[in-house]
Formats: sequence, structure tokens, C-alpha cells
Amino acid sequence: MPNTETIFGDSRQTNTVRPGQPGERRKGPVKKNGKGLIVGTTMCVVALAGVGIFFLAPKKSAGLYRLKTWNEAEVTSRTIANTVSATGVIELKNKETILSPQTARVSAVYAAEGDMVRKGQAIAQLVTDDLEWELVKSQAAYDEALRSAKKDDTSYEFSIRQQDISIKTAERNLANAKDNLEQTQGLFERNIASSSELSSAKNAVADASDSLELAKLNREQTVTQYELALTNRATDLAQKMKTIEDLKQSIADCTIRSGTNGKVYSLAVAVGDRVNSYATVAVVADPSDIQVGIDVAENRIGEVKAGNPVTVTIGDTAVKGTVTNIASSATTSSSSSASTVRVTADFSAVPPNAIVGGSVSTEIQVGIIENALVLPRGPYLSSGNYSNVYVISDNASAEKRAASFGISDGTVIQVVSGLEEGERIITSAYQEFIHLPTVSLAR
Repeated sequence: MPNTETIFGDSRQTNTVRPGQPGERRKGPVKKNGKGLIVGTTMCVVALAGVGIFFLAPKKSAGLYRLKTWNEAEVTSRTIANTVSATGVIELKNKETILSPQTARVSAVYAAEGDMVRKGQAIAQLVTDDLEWELVKSQAAYDEALRSAKKDDTSYEFSIRQQDISIKTAERNLANAKDNLEQTQGLFERNIASSSELSSAKNAVADASDSLELAKLNREQTVTQYELALTNRATDLAQKMKTIEDLKQSIADCTIRSGTNGKVYSLAVAVGDRVNSYATVAVVADPSDIQVGIDVAENRIGEVKAGNPVTVTIGDTAVKGTVTNIASSATTSSSSSASTVRVTADFSAVPPNAIVGGSVSTEIQVGIIENALVLPRGPYLSSGNYSNVYVISDNASAEKRAASFGISDGTVIQVVSGLEEGERIITSAYQEFIHLPTVSLAR
């Protein structure tokens, strides 16, 4: 049976080493030493405090975030352009809005959006049945008026001839009456004719004279009435002819044509549509006659002047231009509370990749800044919130420092404060260590 005495024996007894016998323990109670316990506890506390201080104390380069790869650049000075950055859109400078000449149904469409058309080329056709029927009736009325006029002319000619005959008859009667009066006067003087016969002869002359005057008056009245009828007839015929010409023009206008050479940017009708008078049918413009509409922030519009050079960036292409006009009032969009002022600019040369309605970015040069401190633009700007940079203080580390930036000029940005010429900074992204005051550089 195994010996279990040392395991299950009295716990109050311990083995002690016998004198002179190494490895052997002597039995008997162990006396507890109070001073030893206090000293041991104190040493443990000191040791733990030391460990805490070791882990919490700032570390030198051996404990820093170690940056293995990075880009860096030196702060330099140069002359830069003071620019106003803004977004814009390519728009047509001039365009022709083609309207419907009347309310009608579309019977044909001869062009599509994007087509190039010539001046006078047909775009669409409206139904003209009603107009053509009106033209038939108007032409018939005009022809009837011509026939009536010819009839009136014939009647006038016969009336004038009859009245001329009446005048000649009256003239003969007057001459005969005068001869008879002369004979009666002679007979009366010889006491052959009575006074009553002489009076009758005189009355006959007066009646003949009145008949002649009446015949002439009738002829004059006929001529005057005819001349007035001619005037009225001319007016009536002119009105009827104008109606015919207007109808013909309306029928011709129903073939809606382009008034200029250009591109069809908008087509608002299709076959079968019923369009109202003056409704937009199409928009045609010269695709090379374009400009840039720029929305400039209200707080910087005071710096912009007509004639300022502009750099317009379309995709990866930068094109030069010039400010031509500045709006007199600001506008506010529904998507932004900031007010902007509309500025237009012309291209120095029309870019081949310009698309009407396409968005662009612009830089309007409003001045020059000499001896400006600059850095190349890079990821450090956005990752540093445009307010912090890591300055390389020696070959082994970089320290975080507050800085402020100004305007951009191409690939560089102005340093307003926080850096001096000749200092070098990390220009790669800061996302991994932006919370740290110092980083170690793996040289």
C-alpha cells in the first residue's frame, strides 16, 4: 500500500531539513515572519507600477507607426494664378425654335433628333385637307367676282354709249329749239307771230337746254358710280386674292422647314400627333456655335470680369476660353441654399468632344499671386481634411502639423499657413495614421 502520509497528514506540520542532511526536512511548525510579507508586497506593487509606466510612457521610434512607402514633396515658392473654380454646362449660343403654324394633325415627320439639316429642309408635315378645301372655295369666290366685274364693265360700256346718244339727241333738240326761237322772234317782230308763239319758242329752248344738262348729268353720275364700283371691286378682289395667297402660304407652311443649317437637338412631334398653334415642333442649332454657362458662387462673383481667361475641362481635355457676360442677378437652386451668378464664356476653339448639355469644370483666372508657397496636389489634402499635414522632421519620422490651403493652380495648391519654404511633407494618403501625432519612416 502506498505511503500517503505526506499527502493526507496534518497540514499544520511541515518537513524541515535536518541539520547536516541536505534534502531532508525537519518536522515542526513554521514561524510566520510579518516583515517579510510587507516587503514582498511592496516589491510587487513597485514592479507592477514599473510595468505600467513602461507600457504607457511615450515610445521612441521603435514603438511608432512605421510607414514603409510614401510620397513626399518640398514646399516651394512660385507665381500662381488666382482662380475661381466653378462647375458649368455646355449650351447652345443661338438656336432656332421651330413652331407649329396652326392647330393640325401631323401627317409626316422627315427628320429625327441628331440629324443634320439644311436651311429650308422639311422637318414635318401637317394635314392640309381643311385648308385645301377653303382654298377651293376662296378661289371660286374670286373667280365669281371676276365674272361679275366683267359683267358690270359691259353694262357700263353700253350705258355710256346710250347716254352719249342721249346727249347728242338733246344737243340737236336744243339747236332746233334755238332755230325755231330765232324764226319766231323774226315773225313776231314783223307782227306775223303772236307773243304766245314767241313764249312757246322760248320755253322750247329752255326745255331742250334742260334735257341736255340732264343727259350730261346722267352720264356723269354713271361714270362716278362706275369709278366708285371699280374702287370697291379692286378692294374686294384684293381681299379675295389675299385670302387665296394666305391659304396657299398656310398650306406651304404646313410643311414645317428648318430656317437654318444645323443639328436637330429636339423633336417634339410624331406622326398622328395633334399640335396646337405656336407649339414647339423642333429645336435646330449650329453645333459649333456653343458656349459655357458657369455657376459662380455669389461670394466670389465680384472678382470675375468680362474678358477674364477661363480654362474649361471637358473629361480629360482642357480648353481655353474667355468670359463674355455676367448676369445681373443671382439665383438659388432647389438642391442648394447657396446663391450663384450665371457667367457665360466663349471657347477660343470649339473642342471636338464638346456635347451640348454636358457638365464641365472651369477655372476663371481673376489675378496673379507672386511668391506664393505651393505644394503639389495629392491624396494628403482630402485625407488630411485640408487642415493637417505630416512634416518630415528628420530622416526617420514625420510630425503632424496644422496647415491651411488657398487656391489651386493646375497641379499645385497654395499654402496659406503652417509651412515654410523648403520643408518637406508626406503627400500620400493619411487614412491609416491621421490620428497619430508622429509616424516613423522606414528609410
